Formats: sequence, structure tokens, C-alpha cells
Amino acid sequence: MARPLVGLAVAGCAASQPAGPIDRILTGVTVVSLDSATGAAPTALALGGGRVVGLGNDDSVSRWRASGAPVTDLGGAVIGPAFVDHHVHLYNVGLALLNHAEADRLFLDLSGATTVAAVERMVADRAARTPAGGWILGAGWSQGAWGSAALPTSDPLDRAAPQHPVFLGRTDGHAGWVNRRALELAGVTPDASDPPGGRFERGGDGRPSGVLLERANEPVMALIPVPSDEDVMAAFRMAADSLAARGVVEVYDAGFLAAPGVVALEADLGRLLQLLRRADSIAPLPIQVNLMIPAPTRLADSILAAGPAGREVSPRIRISHLKLFGDGALGSRGAALTHPYADDAATRGVPRMTTAEIQTWTRRGLAAGLGVATHAIGDEAVDRALDAYEAILAADPGLDRHRLRIEHFSSARDEDFARAVRLGVVLSIQSNFNGLPGDTASLGHLRIGPEGEPRVYAWNRLHDLGAELAEGSDYFTRPAGPLAGLIATLTRRHAVGEHRADPAARILAWRLNARRFPPSGPAVDPTIRPGSAADLVVLSADPRAGTREALDGIRVIATVRAGRFSFGPVR
Repeated sequence: MARPLVGLAVAGCAASQPAGPIDRILTGVTVVSLDSATGAAPTALALGGGRVVGLGNDDSVSRWRASGAPVTDLGGAVIGPAFVDHHVHLYNVGLALLNHAEADRLFLDLSGATTVAAVERMVADRAARTPAGGWILGAGWSQGAWGSAALPTSDPLDRAAPQHPVFLGRTDGHAGWVNRRALELAGVTPDASDPPGGRFERGGDGRPSGVLLERANEPVMALIPVPSDEDVMAAFRMAADSLAARGVVEVYDAGFLAAPGVVALEADLGRLLQLLRRADSIAPLPIQVNLMIPAPTRLADSILAAGPAGREVSPRIRISHLKLFGDGALGSRGAALTHPYADDAATRGVPRMTTAEIQTWTRRGLAAGLGVATHAIGDEAVDRALDAYEAILAADPGLDRHRLRIEHFSSARDEDFARAVRLGVVLSIQSNFNGLPGDTASLGHLRIGPEGEPRVYAWNRLHDLGAELAEGSDYFTRPAGPLAGLIATLTRRHAVGEHRADPAARILAWRLNARRFPPSGPAVDPTIRPGSAADLVVLSADPRAGTREALDGIRVIATVRAGRFSFGPVR
């Protein structure tokens, strides 16, 4: 069983003799090392070869200066371990940033729409400025934002744009909302059957009513014009820069979503990979990118056939995992449950892969030297993923368990909490999925019901059981503020800030957001000590101090990756 993380105090000053050659000296800081030692906090660091080679104080700096290394005075800032985002969609974050910067040129941003009528007006306005037959795209709608539990129908979109095909991606990336013109162009007839791994929402007459779940999106997505090469490369660049500016040094990209932001396995993912490589070759990205390649896809087949040489895309980009999809999302009721939804007894969600299919693809990925990450949100999908992993581990008990991940693990049966911990696989969680502790209408309460709500997004429970937790954002729209991940880990319902003394909770939240889970091998402790990676975030204030409400005002002054400034005043 994995040992639970514990809250740790700040380190005392280490010996001032550096552990290797010095490339740069950082002074004027308070170092939050997350070490267990107590005493005065270090006020200076020596960096060399991408590592921390010394922790010390003013006296240490006077001796370190003999190395001739440049000295950077950070003016009283707080410095600590940088952040790692274990689940993000880089391409789609960048598209959202680019789209926002250019006044919705690429697609309508529907995230602020609070009624169906508002969406209808936005679509009608875009239709009035678009030649007949041109696609109208949008993203970010949610029926919850309208105060409704029911998914919409095509009627408002038919009224708003009768001469244009319309596709609007839901905020979860697992559902599309279309008009009848789009269905006609895609060949979806009134008597169309649901595709494997997908479902057409239907009206009282049994005909597709305008919402497409999971793989039912793909016939329509195949017709949508894709962003230009220039837009794609700009998107990758903007996303990487934005995350570096938030103190992030490494990400796990959980798969490219087809524009405007929907899971589509038939999309040309290989083109996006080539454009990511090209963007990085023009100017190196400021973050380390670990790519999860969605499967089953043409790109996954080509990666598996290429062997190890094809996995190192650049010094900053590597292919680390296959990404499998066990189900959809709770918001659109595509997450696969073992029981009916509390707010729609007619459905149990949309399973996308069987246990046998998960096993088959997992074995292929492992045989090729990759890790495997399975998206599983509902308790049935979690159960299937664990069944597959358990069988693989039983056949190969020496397998490195960190090569197996479950993305989200949002809802699970009691026995599967214990099984996930026993198996030791990595659980990639998103504390920002949770509502605030005082919220009464949590998504778990609405979709699963009050009895099952304690088993939804139950990160604190998983931590206390000893689960291997990897924190991530699941951003595929514009990212939140610099410390949003740490704040969510600390403050949200069922997150680790609950039922824990505040000082320890704050340190634990930071550790969870800085801890690394490499594609293989043990987790990497983020503690700053001589010999540790020089991956650091420089903050305007100490997240361990002040009120929780004040954390949102802390700024990232600089980010250091492998000993070099990737964001901030010194490059």
C-alpha cells in the first residue's frame, strides 16, 4: 500500500558548501522546501546542471559568488517546488486562449450563456454574418448553467440558423449540440441506430433530438473545417506560455480534442502532433510535455508500430501513454454507472470500452514500453478499468504499477476504492471538479443521488486510504488563476483540506500539486534539497500564510524549469 503524504514543515538551512558546479545563484527569497527539517528557512539557492546544488543564507552567497555564477535577487519573494499538471489538454487550452484574444473568431464561447435563449441569440447573430452553408461552431454550454437538468434539442438552433450547420460542444468535451442541418449533412437519419460507444439523445418520437453523446459526435465532427496550421501552432505556444506563467513546469497532455473541443477518435490527431513538433522546433516550449495518445486511433497504431524511436518527439516532448476512454462525463450523463442516474432513471450512461477491450489495448501499450491511462468517471467504467488492470497485474506481478493510470476515478463503489489502493495504480484526480463544501446541489448529489454523493470526487478519502494521487486540472478551456489548483486541493468539497489542520493541509495541497509520477518508476518527491530538480515557482507571497480567501491574490513572479527561467524577469 502506498504511504499517505503528510504535511511537512519548512527546511532549516542546509550546509552552504554546494554539491556541484554553480550556474546561477538566487537570493532575496524565503525557500519553502517542503522538507521535514525545522529551523530558519533558507534565503538563497545555488543552481547547477538543472539541479539545486546548495541551500543557504547570506553567508553562503558570499562564498558561492567565488564561482562567478550570475546572481539574481528576487526581492523578498517566496520560492518553492513548481507545479505539475497531470491532466490537461494543451491544444484546446491554446485554442480557447487564441479564440478569446481574437473575439471568438474560431468559435462562439458559450460559457457565459445562462439561458437557451442566449445561446439562440448568439448563434443567430453569427449566422447573420456567415455565408449560407458555412459552419457555426461553439463550445462551453451547460444545461446546468441554464438552471435545467434536461439536455437541449435542435429546435433553438434550427430557428437561429436554418441555412447553416451548427455544432456546439458541451463544457465537458463529451457531448455535441447540433441542428437538423448538421445531422442531415452527416447522414444521421431519423431512424439512425446508436453507434458503438455513443448515443443519440432522442425525443418522444424516437428520433435524434439534437444532442450527441460520445462517439455519436464523430459523423458530424468529420465534416467540420479544422483550424489552420498557423492557428494550431499558435494555440500550442499560447497554452504552454500560459501554463508556465502559472508556475507549471511539466504537463501530461491527456489527448488532443477535436476543435472546438470534443473527444473525436477519428480526427487527424497525427497532424496535430506534427504541428506541436513544428511549434517546438521554431521556439522551444517552456514546459515539459508528456503526451497521451488516444486509442483506438490511427495515430495510436502508428506510434505502436514506430517503436521507441518514435516516442521522443523533441527534448521537451515525449509520448508517454496510450489514452483509453471507458465512458463519458457526469454532466452530460455519459459516465457509465452501475445504476440509473438519480435525475434521469432512463439512463445509466454510455460505456465506451469493454473490460476485454481495455485489457487488449493496455497490453499493446505496455508491450511497446508505454504507460496506459484509462478515462473512467462512472463507477461501472472504474470497475471495468480495475478489472482489466487487475488481470494484467496478476499475470505480471512485477510490472511497474505506475505505468497504469485511471483518469478521473470520479465515482466508485466502496470495494473499488480499496481495490484501487491495493493495486497501487495511479489515480489522476481533479480537485477543481468539486463544489465548495457549503454547496447543496453538488454534481454528485444531482447525478448520483444523496446516498452516493460521498463516493463522488472523494479525494480526501482516497488520500487517507493511501492511494497514489496525481493532481491535474483537466483544462481544455482558458485556465484559471495561478494558484487555482492548489486552492481547489485545499478548499473544495472532499478535497484534502477537509478535516485536517490548516497548516498541514496547505503543505499537503502544495505537495500534491508538485508531485511527479513519471511514465515509469517511483513517484518523485517535490522536496527542495541539494540534488533535487531545479523546478521552482517564485511567488509574491507565502501560500502557507494569511487567509484561504487571500490565496487567489498571490502572483507567480517567475518559473524556473531545470535551472532556467521559463517565465519571469530573467531568461
